Amino acid sequence: MSDPRTRGRDVSVLVVDDHRIFADVLTSRLLQEPGIGEVTAAHALDEARVLGHHVQPDVVLLDYQVRDEVGTTLIPDLRALESAPHVLMLSATEEAHAVVDALEQGADGWVVKGARLDVLMHAMAEVQDGRMYLSPATVRPVFERLLTQSRPVRQPSFLDDLTERQVEVLRCLVSGMSRAETAQRLYITTNTVRTHAQVLLRAADEHSTLALVAKARRLGVAGIDDPEPEGPGLVPMT
Repeated sequence: MSDPRTRGRDVSVLVVDDHRIFADVLTSRLLQEPGIGEVTAAHALDEARVLGHHVQPDVVLLDYQVRDEVGTTLIPDLRALESAPHVLMLSATEEAHAVVDALEQGADGWVVKGARLDVLMHAMAEVQDGRMYLSPATVRPVFERLLTQSRPVRQPSFLDDLTERQVEVLRCLVSGMSRAETAQRLYITTNTVRTHAQVLLRAADEHSTLALVAKARRLGVAGIDDPEPEGPGLVPMT
């Protein structure tokens, strides 16, 4: 595994953090590490933009919250530099939404403040080698959030309040059955089918069985002889 301390040239680092004591202590400790060359600290995003052009860092250690600004707003400016640096977020928060936001904005990794210096050095080596790094504590929440975001969002519809019998009647209608055929299939009277159909029309805000069936199909309703959709009742896939 590649490491900043074993690279062919010293690594230039820009620390962006509005906590001056933390930034100064980190700068001092990094300068003691073999393989680390120039280390510069910026305490505001505007200052970091200027220093980014001046020092052309290899790695930027960026806090997620810098004064009243979100640190990730600096990333596009860093990416626009002639030699774009790797951006490693270094923040006290472990909130999954913040980590995901940073990654979406182009950050290469996330280290939680308080991590040992060797962990930070390892993370810097990982991002410089083109790999993403996440603090172990953030991996599970981040993946859970990403999985949740990837699931389709089901919009509410008239299907949500239907009874089991109304669902059966609707599926018969979607199959093209007449009211008499529906009654025979479900072992109920034609009048009962007519009553359910009227309730379905009002619930769907439609004025004809044809329009009701068209809306039901758009929402993913299967015919009575087709495989039932997943989940309880009818689940529209949107």
